[in-house]
Amino acid sequence: MTKRLILILGFVFIAAAGASAAQFIERELPCPVCGKVFYAKLDLSGSQGEMRLDLKPVGPEAGPWRLPDCPRCGFVIYKLPIPAAELAKCREIAASEEYKKDQARSTYFRVGLIYEKLGKSAFSVANSFLKASWQEEAEAARLKEDQELSLKYFTVCAQACGAEEKENSQLLIGELLRRLGRFEEARAHLAGLRSLKGFQKNFFADIVEYQLSLCSQLDSAPHEMAEVRDFKKPLLEKIKNKLNNILRDLAGLAGYKAGGAPSARKMYSPDLDAQ
Repeated sequence: MTKRLILILGFVFIAAAGASAAQFIERELPCPVCGKVFYAKLDLSGSQGEMRLDLKPVGPEAGPWRLPDCPRCGFVIYKLPIPAAELAKCREIAASEEYKKDQARSTYFRVGLIYEKLGKSAFSVANSFLKASWQEEAEAARLKEDQELSLKYFTVCAQACGAEEKENSQLLIGELLRRLGRFEEARAHLAGLRSLKGFQKNFFADIVEYQLSLCSQLDSAPHEMAEVRDFKKPLLEKIKNKLNNILRDLAGLAGYKAGGAPSARKMYSPDLDAQ
C-alpha cells in the first residue's frame, strides 16, 4: 500500500508563457490590502524531488514557494483573488498591532497568523507554521516557536481531520516532538502509531521505525526521507553500498588529480548544483 505525504507548497500565481527556463519570475502586483504596487519574485512550478522528514525539499530549491510580501503593510498575499468578505478581515488583521509586531518574521509565519484569525483548517495552519520553520531554522528561538505552533495544530488535526490529513498529522507530530527534543513523548506517540491500520506494512510504518531509532539515540537533528529507505536495507547491503560509494569517490578524486574528468560519476558540489 502506497501512502501519500501531503505537502502544501503554496499557491501558484499565473506565469507568462515561455518563462519555464527560469527558476522564478518577477511580477508587478498590487497589494489587495493597502493598494501598494510592488514587484515580487514568484516560483515556477517544478518537479518534487527528495525531502526531509519534516517535508522540507532537499537540494537547490530547499524551501517553500515564495509568497508576495507587501513592503508597505507587510501583508503576505497567500492567494489571488481574495474574496471580498475574507479581504475585509485581512485588512483588519494587517492593521492590528499583533500582526505588525511580527512583520520581521518569515512570510509563512505571517500566513500562519492570518490563517489563525481567518479560522482556516488546522491542517492549513499547521502546514504554514511548518514551512515557517524551514525559513527560520537558522534562528533557534523562532524555529522552536514555529515547530511548537505547527505541533499544536497538527495535534488538533490528528483528532478532527479526515483520514489522509489525520495520518499525515500523526506522522508529523512524531517528527516535531523529536525535533523539539521531547524524546519520551515522541517515543510514546510513535509506538502508538504501530497499532494503527494506516501505519502497517507501508512507507509510513518505515518512517515510524526510523523515527523511533532516532529517538533512542536522542537525535533531534533534521533527517531525510532517503535515510528511511537506507535504514530498511540489510546490514550487508548497507556496508556494500557504502564501500562502493567510497571507491567511486576515490576513483573520481584520482582522476581529478591526474588532470582528467572525475570518472563517469559527477562529484557532488552544493555550489555547482545550485547554479
